[in-house]
Amino acid sequence: MYSTSDTGGRRTRLAKWVTTALIVCAVILALISVSTLALALYLDKVERTLPDLRANPDGFVKQRTTIVYARDGSTLVEWHGEQDRTIVGYEEMPAYLRDAVVAAEDRRFYEHHGIDPTAILRALRANSASGSIEQGGSTITQQVVKNLFTTGERTMSRKIREAITANALEARVDKAKVMELYLNTVYFGRGYYGVESAARHYFSKSAGSLSLGEAATLAGIIKLPTRYSPLDYPDEAKARRDTVLDQMAEQGYITKAQQVEAQRRKLELKPEPMPAQEAPFFVEYVKQDLIARLGSQAVYTGGLRVYTTLDPSMQLLAERAVRKLSEKGDPEVALVTVRPSSGQVLAMVGGRDFSDNQFNLAVQGRRQPGSAFKPFVLAAALEQGVKPTDKFDASPYSVQVKDGVWNVQNYENKITAGRLTLAAATEWSVNAVYARLIMQVGPKSVVQIARKLGIKTPLDPDPAIALGGLRIGVSPLEMASAYGAIGNRGVAIEPTGVLVVKNDRGETLYVPKANAQRAMSVDAAVQESRMLRQVVEKGTGKKARISGYWVGGKTGTTQSYRDAWFVGWSRNTSTAVWVGHRGGQVAMTDVHGIKVTGGSFPAEIWSSYMKPALNVRTTDVTEFER
Repeated sequence: MYSTSDTGGRRTRLAKWVTTALIVCAVILALISVSTLALALYLDKVERTLPDLRANPDGFVKQRTTIVYARDGSTLVEWHGEQDRTIVGYEEMPAYLRDAVVAAEDRRFYEHHGIDPTAILRALRANSASGSIEQGGSTITQQVVKNLFTTGERTMSRKIREAITANALEARVDKAKVMELYLNTVYFGRGYYGVESAARHYFSKSAGSLSLGEAATLAGIIKLPTRYSPLDYPDEAKARRDTVLDQMAEQGYITKAQQVEAQRRKLELKPEPMPAQEAPFFVEYVKQDLIARLGSQAVYTGGLRVYTTLDPSMQLLAERAVRKLSEKGDPEVALVTVRPSSGQVLAMVGGRDFSDNQFNLAVQGRRQPGSAFKPFVLAAALEQGVKPTDKFDASPYSVQVKDGVWNVQNYENKITAGRLTLAAATEWSVNAVYARLIMQVGPKSVVQIARKLGIKTPLDPDPAIALGGLRIGVSPLEMASAYGAIGNRGVAIEPTGVLVVKNDRGETLYVPKANAQRAMSVDAAVQESRMLRQVVEKGTGKKARISGYWVGGKTGTTQSYRDAWFVGWSRNTSTAVWVGHRGGQVAMTDVHGIKVTGGSFPAEIWSSYMKPALNVRTTDVTEFER
């Protein structure tokens, strides 16, 4: 028999054990509750921080290639950062490709909800057996999450967040969108991201045109992009392609006959050739403009679609025309064409060889304009009521200015006496008349009207500007735009190389505003246009004449023949041509046996370009020309 004391002791121990068990259970339940709550809170946080892919799913693909088009829709160039990627939609991806990727990368893709425990266990067994990492357990959805929403660091916390985010992602979007995101972000080697970029660079075709074998080749690259690159390791890439085809047949995506036929074929690679860049100076001009407006990140990685003003046919004619000076030792030529009624830049040549020197003489080059600046003095005078028939002393001129005495001689002293009408002095570019004219109308008024017409370079109100004696100089783009404003009945519009910028979803991001400004009165503009026409018909610009076309313009030649210009317009097309040496002020006294003046090579190049350019385009004719 048990004693009372023994029975009491057992009851006490049992009570303690029960109490301890209850406490332990309570602690476990509390821990479970806390863990569940913590997990719930974490899941809620992940859910709340996951971007809304339904609203803008492609916006989270950070590196996307920008494509630049000419006005006829042809591609000029593509810009991208480290990742060359062009976004395409799910329906543009062939079923062969989607099936190949699922067969090779995530065979249970259509069954799991972002995480595949079966794949994880299979990978653990394979890796344990081999003693190395042979397989990965990540699903396609997890890889999308890693590409878009994580930094890619190899930590357990990142893998946990990746798995949770993958599950949350699949709760928000369907499998088609996950596949679309995956094939637009996955790496295919050689800097090519996304299937469209890979298809173009490996096979010179769009993703939608891939054959079964080509689709299997791309799907095979994903596992190890450097090892299975078909351009670098064709034998390994072919073996990998055949493995993917085996997997597709095994999983029922293709028939045995399709598998055998596809494996029988060679890789049939057709790498996309590197295109010769068209209109490189113009393209760089547009790029710098967009970087200033939208930022470099948007330009290089934002997947922009930039529709430019460039007319490829006019660009080709411009490049042909400037070859008139292409021999060794010849000066260089800059040419730019602007449509005055809209400010659109139609063609641009900024130098002889962009690959050798990227400095754009048409935009960045600011050189002395010589007598090509006289139309701004003329504009100020006409605005103040001076008439083309008013007469001026044409003899050499000396006048006291703030820096001393300003002595003005006529070109090669051909005119030493007499009086000329302003119209005649303009036709023959008589320096002494224009020196007297600027002293009459005032240098400040000349600066003001030049700015209104489109000269952006800072100008000093010094009398010497009448003859093109500027502190900094002007660019051909400024001159083409400003002359075009005279031809546009005195209305100036800032030049632009861009029609519209959209994103890769077709949404408009930027459209240049054609801010039209009245720079001079209609009467003064029409008077000046008639006078500048006579420069071409009878004066220094005769080599710029084009039979059957109304042409107005002006020549310009600087001291010692260092810079030579012809700027003029016909119909709705204004073009500036500058000839000179890129490296500095070099006298052009013997170029193909002649001294280079504005009426020689610049006028000849202008005419040889503009005649066919006007014939191949349907341009609006301004009122005063009719």
